[in-house]
Amino acid sequence: MKRIALLLLLAGGALWAQEHAEPAKEGHEAAGHEGSDPTLPAKWVNFAILAAGLGFLAVKYGGPALTGQQRQILDSMSQASRRAEAAKVQADEMDQRISGLQIEVEAIRQKATGELAAEAARLEQETAQLLVKVEQTAEQEISSAAKLATQQLKATAAKLALNLAAQKIRSRMTVGTQGVLVDRFTQHLGDSRELRG
Repeated sequence: MKRIALLLLLAGGALWAQEHAEPAKEGHEAAGHEGSDPTLPAKWVNFAILAAGLGFLAVKYGGPALTGQQRQILDSMSQASRRAEAAKVQADEMDQRISGLQIEVEAIRQKATGELAAEAARLEQETAQLLVKVEQTAEQEISSAAKLATQQLKATAAKLALNLAAQKIRSRMTVGTQGVLVDRFTQHLGDSRELRG
């Protein structure tokens, strides 16, 4: 309400200044004063009214607009600050994860190295056991082959000896020798029956 009254007062002052300026203008032309302007106070009043009106409009509409824009800028800056802090937190988390990954990778490497060493030791032990078994099996096979060869050699030697003995006996055997042998054999059978009886 006060603003409306102030606005009306200013408008009334402007009208009053214009009414008083026109008669002075006519008198000025009649008097022929060249150096002074009789409408100067009216111009100052008009200027003051215009300046007051512009000031009023600037305060009434410009202030809230600037305040709203200032709030938006401050809100944007606040949001940017919060985003920067969130980004920093995320960057710190990523750094921690990356350092954690390096630790995990090192742990996996050490574990893999240990597992490879254990696997190599196990394979070496199995290989040694297999070599021992193969050696034992080979020794047993060699021993068995040697026994078999010895038995076959003995059998062959015995066969050869029998064949040689048979040849010698055949070469020495005559009809008379055969008769003597048959007689001895029958006599020997008879003696063994008597002993049993």
